[in-house]
Amino acid sequence: MRRINTILLCLLFQPGLCLAGDSAYELYLRGDLSKAASFYFMDAAADPGQARPLMNAAMCLRQAGRYRDAAAALETALGREAFNPDIYSELGWLKFHQADYDGARIAFEGAIRIQELHARAELGLASVYSNLNDKVRTLFHLEKYRTLRPDFSGVDYILAWNFMNFKMYKEAEGALIEALRKDPTFTEARLPLAGIYARQGKFNEAWNQYFRVLDYAPRHPLATSMMKVLEGKLTKQPEEIRPPFRVVKPLRMEPVDAAASLTRSVKLRVGIGTNSSGKQGRNNLLRIKSFDGMTVTGKVSHKLFAAIPPDELWFTVFENDAVVLKSPDGTVYGRFKGPVLLKPAKPTGSVVFDASAKIKNPWFSGADRQYRGTIELFPIAGRGIGVVNVIDSELYLLGVVPSEVAPQWPYESLKAQAVIARTQVLIRRARGGLHKADGYHLCDGQHCQAYKGLPNEANTTSRAVVDTEGEILTYHGKPAYTFYHSNCGGWIQASKEVTGWGDSPYLVTKSDTQPEKPLAPLDPWDFHLWLTGNPQANCNYPGRVRAAEFRWMKIIKHKDMTFRVNRDYPIGELLDIIPLRRSPSGNVNSIRLVGTKKTITVDREHLIRNLLGFSSLKSTLFEIEINRFRNGKVRNYWIYGGGWGHAIGLCQSGAAGLAGKYDKKYREILEFYFPGTDIRKIKYVRKEKKQPA
Repeated sequence: MRRINTILLCLLFQPGLCLAGDSAYELYLRGDLSKAASFYFMDAAADPGQARPLMNAAMCLRQAGRYRDAAAALETALGREAFNPDIYSELGWLKFHQADYDGARIAFEGAIRIQELHARAELGLASVYSNLNDKVRTLFHLEKYRTLRPDFSGVDYILAWNFMNFKMYKEAEGALIEALRKDPTFTEARLPLAGIYARQGKFNEAWNQYFRVLDYAPRHPLATSMMKVLEGKLTKQPEEIRPPFRVVKPLRMEPVDAAASLTRSVKLRVGIGTNSSGKQGRNNLLRIKSFDGMTVTGKVSHKLFAAIPPDELWFTVFENDAVVLKSPDGTVYGRFKGPVLLKPAKPTGSVVFDASAKIKNPWFSGADRQYRGTIELFPIAGRGIGVVNVIDSELYLLGVVPSEVAPQWPYESLKAQAVIARTQVLIRRARGGLHKADGYHLCDGQHCQAYKGLPNEANTTSRAVVDTEGEILTYHGKPAYTFYHSNCGGWIQASKEVTGWGDSPYLVTKSDTQPEKPLAPLDPWDFHLWLTGNPQANCNYPGRVRAAEFRWMKIIKHKDMTFRVNRDYPIGELLDIIPLRRSPSGNVNSIRLVGTKKTITVDREHLIRNLLGFSSLKSTLFEIEINRFRNGKVRNYWIYGGGWGHAIGLCQSGAAGLAGKYDKKYREILEFYFPGTDIRKIKYVRKEKKQPA
């Protein structure tokens, strides 16, 4: 009856909005936000006793940038539900972002009168008093907020933000360090911390923080320029400030000797030291050694060029588009225009790349690297030395699983990761692999699968590989697309919702909650409260999973956001950011950017994440609140988000939660995230080399 009333009202008053089969929620997901709000208003008119339609309309209007209309909807909702603290709190935020600080304060205080411990309202009051320059009340409410959200790194970030405004730099330093302890990837916290260090004359510490910023946000303009400014003020060499990780002795694995336990499997070619797109880095120099000794032979000729003794450090240099092999005393042992192989003297041996600041590729300059199997080196014209690890696929997994998940996680979740990582190998290796043109099947970064080699191996993850040896996930007898990500934020999204990801029947939308208690998709109001709160989820696993991976926030200045957007899209001064299409999971799948020169829409998952700030957003599960001055000009952007990754397929943190909270076995975990799939065990068949006639 309620739907019929809505349609009748629509036909009578706004026939242009009536689209067959549409509902307010469907319009909201599609990004037709004003139409969705109109439908919710009609629902409200059809049922005057209900406040919920007005609350949903307000969230649609807020997302569309119509803050005054959204506030009016919530004020009307209070006439129907006068004792709802969340309505007061969200009304306060709408007024705050319009610089109506008196109205915001009254609304936030109304929320706290009804619910004394209300986190969003406490943060709101602190924000109001900060803009009124009332230091005592600001810090009082921020401390209350911190007691309500103790694991949320955003609390410490906002505290630091206010300490800076009040020129309390020592306190700001402590809050920023605490934010980074909870979330090492929090680039926006490193920048002010570096500034504080520079102000104190701690130039080494400032340089280190700017260096770390560039780890997560390459080409960041301020970090890049400040590192140059600080270079002449350093009291130590850069390699002393950031000493590389060193591999000084062979790794001893006890009690699991995985290499001896695993049978021979197919060979895999893995590109090492690759960039974010999976391409080879610029290796001008490589320093090589082996604890067991190794040989250098031609790949095609099989000619032996050198036998390197154990622990002796040799060099390969890129000169005139050739790989030049040099002994410790500088003697040249060969200039190679084709590939050469570095083979450890023992089958269980490894090759070590010794770190040096002289190497242009950060992968090899910042830490020693060690790999099982054979290393192939080859020249890449005009670029540097290509590096490929040729290794049995099961041995490769020993380095993948602990690079993707924490070895201390519940064991069944490690086994689930081993199965899907192995399945990824089969899919990505097919027809020569995604990087066939680059000379390898897979890269070693997140573009394919993270692979950090021998030093990263752990007994728990190695045992998981051994215990699931040969097992892959299939759908109707074929390898399944086993996409995975770090943390879904509480909801998995279907592949069909994301541009370019296809439609697989087992990659579906579902809540990442206890399997026996699934949730229905959330309406706009509940989604907003869910995202800005700390709800229950498999991947919300305190003590095992960082809280900063489940819920996070950023505050980005208007000038910084305008600069970042214009680096990719010349739209002029940024006027508005409007998330449009959403999955039922809540993930944003298209976004509109309004500028003084033009308006554009971006609908690719990785482009959306990379666009909003100097460092990539952790996920597309986010909302944006635009904070303005009294004159209406944009001041900054408050981004509330959840999860880390694309949210399709297996949630790694959620798998840990299913195993640890509910004692689910790895087969049950895989069935939960990939419904309708099966586990099959493959037998590795090696192709016999043809004998010469």
